[in-house]
Amino acid sequence: MDFSTLILTMYVASEDGPENDERVLQIAIEESLIAAELGYNPWFTEHHFRGPWHSNPMQFASYIAPQIPKDRFLGFGVLSVPYYNPVRLVESMNLLDQLTKGHTLYGLGSGFAGTEPLGLGVEKEYHGSGQAARDTIEVMERLWDFKTGDPEYHFDIPTHEGTIRRRVAPAPYRKRHPTMIRTARLDPALINAAQKGWPVFMGSTFGGESPLVDQVRMYRKALAEANHPPEVVEECLRWCTCDWLSVVVADTDAEAEANVAKGRAEALAVRQRFVERFGPMEGPVKQRKAGESMSEAYAKGGDMWRTIAGNPDTVAKEVQRMADLGINHLLVRFLGEWTGETRGISENSMRLFAREVMPRFKDVAPLRDPLALDLSAVS
Repeated sequence: MDFSTLILTMYVASEDGPENDERVLQIAIEESLIAAELGYNPWFTEHHFRGPWHSNPMQFASYIAPQIPKDRFLGFGVLSVPYYNPVRLVESMNLLDQLTKGHTLYGLGSGFAGTEPLGLGVEKEYHGSGQAARDTIEVMERLWDFKTGDPEYHFDIPTHEGTIRRRVAPAPYRKRHPTMIRTARLDPALINAAQKGWPVFMGSTFGGESPLVDQVRMYRKALAEANHPPEVVEECLRWCTCDWLSVVVADTDAEAEANVAKGRAEALAVRQRFVERFGPMEGPVKQRKAGESMSEAYAKGGDMWRTIAGNPDTVAKEVQRMADLGINHLLVRFLGEWTGETRGISENSMRLFAREVMPRFKDVAPLRDPLALDLSAVS
């Protein structure tokens, strides 16, 4: 199995002053290098007007890349594609793919709403419907296929317009395009990704509307029916991703639960300070009450609705549930603020998971056949 972890340093900037930027950047670098040393693929998110490095995760990743083992992958969860000129995005993705010899994993999606679309010139409804991301990715597909000498290609979408007469350079290191992992909140999008030969996010964070098992069944059936070349199928089965939002590992279950309480308390306190100083904010929320806005639910911890916590044996059982479904890639977010008082909770969880949990799944190989597992009896 493959394990990644998301670097979220200063994700919520409750102390949003320029004097903090250097400190937070150095902590983000340190967390990335520790994660890679422990065996994780470091992943980076993209956000604007929130923290000193999230606004340009590919540039940040290019700084990290030569400092980590060559067999690690760099991941992005997710790049907000509507904010980019599609030509510039394809150029940047291809270049980093070349420089890392194909060791990049590009989660692609719309990104969060709130102040970001306004600040980056994308109309709110066009962004929020997901159409902006779909339009941009459609252009990107054409750019990856375009060869010098092909008939001129003109694109015109609400955010950008251009005319292409020569191929985009450099080409990706991989044959078709860099490894893309698509957000797919609606079931038709999940099926569409399988038909195109793209891995997807599964589960409740970046993933679809149906329960996880139903998503797995639906995706793999569509993948099998698409008759892709074996290498495309294998890439999809290796990199379809479950995102675990909130994980705590400790020596005992009781200690883990106590650390959950501490980690949640600090996270909620940071968010409350942000709201008091700067107003509402949004985040990845699964649960909210009737009439409650996304920003209100996030401020109250709506993203921490299910925490995976316990000793290594307890947490390994949760990983085994994913392995039994044939899920090969987990994106693990450890609860705790690296810039705050609960860094130790997050770092200790990361180290204990790497030392006691990950080795148990070292020899679990990804599926090669999307229909290899009979999930008909799994609920």
